Amino acid sequence: MRAVTVPERRRLPLVDRETLDRLQDHLDHPTAVRSFVLEFVQAWDERYLRLSTDIEQCNSVSALDAILSIKTTSTMVGAVRLAQLASGVEDLIRVDEFSAAAELLPRLNSCALETTEELLLGGEAASDEETPG
Repeated sequence: MRAVTVPERRRLPLVDRETLDRLQDHLDHPTAVRSFVLEFVQAWDERYLRLSTDIEQCNSVSALDAILSIKTTSTMVGAVRLAQLASGVEDLIRVDEFSAAAELLPRLNSCALETTEELLLGGEAASDEETPG
């Protein structure tokens, strides 16, 4: 088995607020965005369990479906770091590198937990650029 790694993406923010703003503009209702974010957060455990089970069972079709769901919804809520990690896991699944994909699962889950916390806080942990003063 060849070693495949995903580079650390520390410079990517957990959440891109501009993406959420665009989603709000598109939906034209702030509670719709909040509901979408809450659904994303509440679905994480189930999505992660499905993905980890599919990877453990080396089920490429189902694992690919699961990681694409994670990547797509992450992108929609502006979870750019999580989407990037999901893309790396997707690449590994596509070449049947299930062991390498499994090694990334704890990192994916950790990133998701940090991301969901930031989404639930609603951006209270803003970057220095967004802080007035």
